[in-house]
Amino acid sequence: MLVSKSLLPLFFHCHNENTRVAEASRETLLAAVSFLKSRDLEHLVMTDQMWRFGECLLAENRGRAAEHLRQALPFLQSPQEPLREAAVRFMGLVGRVLKEKQRELQLMCRALQDMADDISPAISCLAHQALYISIAAQSVPSSRLQRMRDGFRRLWKSRPSLGGRGRLCCWSAVEN
Repeated sequence: MLVSKSLLPLFFHCHNENTRVAEASRETLLAAVSFLKSRDLEHLVMTDQMWRFGECLLAENRGRAAEHLRQALPFLQSPQEPLREAAVRFMGLVGRVLKEKQRELQLMCRALQDMADDISPAISCLAHQALYISIAAQSVPSSRLQRMRDGFRRLWKSRPSLGGRGRLCCWSAVEN
């Protein structure tokens, strides 16, 4: 349980401006997810797909979303912009998961509203987006949301093939 609780802080510290701290955090995070036998999280850390780590962490145990939210709050006060940005992004993900937990949702919304006045325009904009997406996710009935997800999956599966080349080529009329 203690190792599980360390994952999110380690994830945030992977965004530290001090490269030594970031690398040490990444190595420790890799050891922790390996210890927990979380192959999906381990793969993300090994392949340096940290932008997907929070999403996968929440997907593994949605019941701990409120706990993760509380762990992320102190990182919003960090003097380092990359740490604040990672925390705001993660809170946006948490906001999509919190359905019946109104108290935690209100706590998250207040924190994101405070971040909307951040000194960094990028973080301020990100906080606005996360707040609006979280509110929208709460207002959509889960059955309607599930229908939307199913529709997106069907669209994705029926997308045109790229002819086996693995890439899409585009030509302009000027080249012809």
